[in-house]
Amino acid sequence: MNSKRIGNIGEAKVLAKFVELGIPVYIPFGDNERADLIAEFNGSLNKIQVKTATGTNNGVIEFHLTSSTEHRKNGAIHKYSKDEVDYFALYSLERDMVYLVPAPEEPMSVICIRFEPSKNGQKNGIHMEDDFLLENILGTKN
Repeated sequence: MNSKRIGNIGEAKVLAKFVELGIPVYIPFGDNERADLIAEFNGSLNKIQVKTATGTNNGVIEFHLTSSTEHRKNGAIHKYSKDEVDYFALYSLERDMVYLVPAPEEPMSVICIRFEPSKNGQKNGIHMEDDFLLENILGTKN
């Protein structure tokens, strides 16, 4: 599968999850906007950037929080700022799970979400899956 198709699957899964949970969603027109979706929760409209991961490694899913135009002349990698997006909705193709992560104060390139405990028992600085599942973040159950 090419990256465009993978991204489309992620966007469709995130959209379906919001709809399943009864959360109104609005879709920006065109393909060049910073936000993929606008979702209404916590009393406001929230700009959502969707990112999809295809695999896992040792109990971890790695999501790249950037966009790339490196395939074009003078292209670059872009990190999203808090001014551009309010949340990242992350979809794991392998695990079929949707996560919601607030946009960090400082733009990031990657976030890792762990679905199995680390082998050394480390807990500090670890992003555990249950803490970021969309329905857990929004306090909704389907």
